[in-house]
Amino acid sequence: MHAHPLETHAAATMILLAGLLVGNPGSARAQRESGIQLAPGSNRYFITKDVGQDRWAITYNLADKTVTGNVFPQDGGAPTFLTCDITSVEQASDPADAQYFLECRSAGPCASAPCADQWSDAFAVWPVPGSFLLSPNTRATLAGNVQPIYDRSCATSAVCHGNGADVVVLADGVSYDNSVLVESNGFNGPQGPFVVPFDPDSSFLFAKLLGTGAGDPMPRNGSPLGPEKMDAIRSWILEGAADN
Repeated sequence: MHAHPLETHAAATMILLAGLLVGNPGSARAQRESGIQLAPGSNRYFITKDVGQDRWAITYNLADKTVTGNVFPQDGGAPTFLTCDITSVEQASDPADAQYFLECRSAGPCASAPCADQWSDAFAVWPVPGSFLLSPNTRATLAGNVQPIYDRSCATSAVCHGNGADVVVLADGVSYDNSVLVESNGFNGPQGPFVVPFDPDSSFLFAKLLGTGAGDPMPRNGSPLGPEKMDAIRSWILEGAADN
């Protein structure tokens, strides 16, 4: 399949993106504001930014780890449509410094249905920094900051909160679905959701870590989490408890 000029433009723009300090809008469009917003359900980020001379309007879908949207050229021509899969992430203690590797396809506008076979072959793009995809000043993500705490201190065995546990399982890959807006109904009866997005004070999991929730404080028979770890979990919940 031959590449459409718009597809070639998209590939070049994606390569440009990987090399730019994308946290800073280009000077040619400095007067035009950019921004990122998390959806009310904490399930996707909406991103509008300038990359070089182009305007990007894309969505980072957390449920399926895809990035989709449009690239609008400066000259006002036809937009390019992008669909990308995040193939891997190199996490960092600062979410802005995480590196996202993508595989993308692009297409020009569909002139008339049916619109089959108009997409380019997939092309790899790497690395895109977390500062491009996440809200500014994000302090903690699930994958980069919270899950490592679960892995070291909580999901250590089936006796605790690992795979096979009788209580909430916080193992990698299932901790989000098992905790966010999931009602606690364990040994101490209903205590409200384990994690309430944007509200650590109403999150039973956080109360258990503080030692203020019903029953034994967590981690059971272990040392309490230090301030840095507690701050990471609290920040993640306060920022929306996204599956990020």
